[in-house]
Amino acid sequence: MYNSKVIVVSGITAGGKTSLVKELVENVDNACVLSFDDYSIDALPSEPPMELLLEDFKTAVNQYDITQLMDDFVLATKKRVYEFIFIDFPFGYEHDSLKPYIDTVIYVKTPLDVSFARQIIRDYSDRDKEEIINWSKTYLNYARPIFLEHEKIVSSTADYILDGTISMTEQVNQLRYDDVI
Repeated sequence: MYNSKVIVVSGITAGGKTSLVKELVENVDNACVLSFDDYSIDALPSEPPMELLLEDFKTAVNQYDITQLMDDFVLATKKRVYEFIFIDFPFGYEHDSLKPYIDTVIYVKTPLDVSFARQIIRDYSDRDKEEIINWSKTYLNYARPIFLEHEKIVSSTADYILDGTISMTEQVNQLRYDDVI
């Protein structure tokens, strides 16, 4: 395996992970991106029930089947051309299959209200009022407690925490200044 620097960008839904990864790729040479969202991992039968994410987060995270992501990761490392492999992956070091390969986890810490608003804008702009209200209820009853647990656990093991409310330019500059990239 080639010694690419493997950087995982983690955070909650609509926290800014994907935007940061896109910005990082534009600011470094020889980079590859793998994204949790590209594999529909959270739509596979292996997806854990929401209750388990609150009861036993680590067990729940490891129920996600990331085989396809890992297969592509192995292929990327064999190509011997990438200085950086950026992985847009919400769980940082918490998934046992990926953990041994990670050099750095960046946690994008974004206030829940900001992430919620971003998600409404991103995912519900063309939806009717009822769908927005239904998602809001689901968010309050299920997603928000999971996001709080996620933040507590994943950010506590991250190597670097970024403020998800500052501009992408500022985030990249911070990572450069601190020699993360």
